[in-house]
Amino acid sequence: MTAAQDLAERIKARIMRGELAQGVPLPPERQLAEHERVSRTTVRGALSLLAAEGFVRRRVGRGGGTFVTRPDAESVAASIRLAVGSAGLDAADLAEARAHLEPVCARLAAERIGEDALARLDRLQSRMARAADLREFLADNSAFHRLIAEASGNSVLAGLLKGLDAPIHELTDDPAVVTRARMHETVRAHEAILFALRRRDPVQAAAAMRKHLLAHAELIESPYERGRRPQHGVAPAGRD
Repeated sequence: MTAAQDLAERIKARIMRGELAQGVPLPPERQLAEHERVSRTTVRGALSLLAAEGFVRRRVGRGGGTFVTRPDAESVAASIRLAVGSAGLDAADLAEARAHLEPVCARLAAERIGEDALARLDRLQSRMARAADLREFLADNSAFHRLIAEASGNSVLAGLLKGLDAPIHELTDDPAVVTRARMHETVRAHEAILFALRRRDPVQAAAAMRKHLLAHAELIESPYERGRRPQHGVAPAGRD
């Protein structure tokens, strides 16, 4: 860990503990460097890291400075995209993670979703049911899952799923292998999820989402067979 990373982690810990409240300005670089006994270059590096993760926001001009903030869904997503993009993923690991993450989103969404979000899900579902263009179908499918995560009311969960959107598309949204039958299966699975959300039934919503994603995971590969597959995953399958 570099000196800048170490300083960023220490400041981040203070923000997460509530010692540095949202909106509070951090000391100027010179004062922060003296207090932490590091160089101003280290301070600048740490602040850049914190800004990238959404823990601080910089303002220029009169009344400017570096101010404490808390990550929103977009900054969480950016961090996830950066992390998974550099680490590399395979399709089975991604499917396994989604099968654990998205049922939680669906459960919370059933308790918190508003009428506007339900109407948007209905419109996406209608478009998917009538879709002739596969790329439009996949885009609406992605939006359907993101919207449920947003409806969970939890910005971290929403950010996680949004951050995984690009690797999901790269690993499992291959138009060359998504059949019309798979499209119909996805629409039917989404209808079961929507039914539970309309009923405000968190248990049923989570179960429907889990069933949907486990069926998708089985089409990719069992996570327990990873020792027999290539390092970078398997041939892509259509995203659900």
